[in-house]
Amino acid sequence: MVAPYNHQVRLLQERLSKDIDVGTVDKFQGREAEIVIVSMTSSDIFEAPRGIDFLMEKNRLNVAVTRAKTLAIIVGSEDLHQPEAKSIKSMEIQNFYISLIEFASQDYKV
Repeated sequence: MVAPYNHQVRLLQERLSKDIDVGTVDKFQGREAEIVIVSMTSSDIFEAPRGIDFLMEKNRLNVAVTRAKTLAIIVGSEDLHQPEAKSIKSMEIQNFYISLIEFASQDYKV
C-alpha cells in the first residue's frame, strides 16, 4: 500500500496488519508488488498538504500505479474527480488524474 504523505503512511501502519507493506510513493520507487493499493489521502485537493502539485503530480501517480505487477487499486474521495482548477498548471495536473481514472473505468469498476 502506498500513500503520498508520511503521516498517512504512519496511520495506515498503525491500523493495518504488520504483514502489509506500507510506504510513501517515493519510497516505493523501484519496488514492486502483485497488488498495490494507492491511498489518495485527501478529499480536498486544494486543502491537501503540499497542494495539488504534490498529491496529483504525474510522475508520483505513475510510480504509484506501476508498482503493481497484477492490480493497482486507487482509493480516494469522489471529490477528487471534480475539477476545480485555479490555474492552468492545476488543470493539467487534475486532467492527468481524471484521465487515469477514466482509463481504468473502461474495463474495471471504479
